[in-house]
Amino acid sequence: MAERILIVDDDPLLCSLLRMALNREGFETHEVFSGKAALDYLADAVVDLILLDVMMADFNGFDVLRRLKADPRHERVPVIFLTARVDGTSQQTALDIGAVEYLTKPITPDTLVKRVRAVLAGQS
Repeated sequence: MAERILIVDDDPLLCSLLRMALNREGFETHEVFSGKAALDYLADAVVDLILLDVMMADFNGFDVLRRLKADPRHERVPVIFLTARVDGTSQQTALDIGAVEYLTKPITPDTLVKRVRAVLAGQS
């Protein structure tokens, strides 16, 4: 069975590109465009990994991750931040609250797939 990945980003074009790159490699993906939509989706779904943007209009990625880590159903799901924020403070915050990776945009599809595979294999 293919690993399920939730893509959370407010840029539909980027979500589409990420989806195509991951689907081509055999992953099953679902995409949502806000932090609230991610939390709503995860109320009824189980995923193997989450790609999460930091800067979104409703709940930022940090807020979403904090809520996920407080939920026993999702506390162990690995989260990779994929963001345009390159400052060290944001990266440290992400890792402190439980992200397994902090990748910055732009990112090549090959690099993304390699990092996703490494995290799913427990090599983050």
